[in-house]
Amino acid sequence: MNIPYDSPQLDSVLDALANQKRRGIIHDLALQPATVGQLARDHDLTLPAIHKHIRILENARLIIRRKSGRTNFVALDTATLGLAQSWIAQYHTAWGNPRATLENYISRMQE
Repeated sequence: MNIPYDSPQLDSVLDALANQKRRGIIHDLALQPATVGQLARDHDLTLPAIHKHIRILENARLIIRRKSGRTNFVALDTATLGLAQSWIAQYHTAWGNPRATLENYISRMQE
């Protein structure tokens, strides 16, 4: 799958993942779903702070939230996380290619 570098969905995913607390939340949710209260306790965040992070992750479609009574349950949406993985993977063929290194590029330019 070829994902364009200027995809708005990719922007929101990468922006959401740029924060250490949100990456920690993703890590926890990769292991199992949790309640918002559990995540707040586990990450030493206030309820308003955890709701801010949850909202950003939800808007990026990285998580799914379901409400049951007064409790909010959150789970990882692996399909959207795969978008970032696919975007990174499409450049994998260039990794380790000696012709792509800066030194080789400079040498070729100087010839």
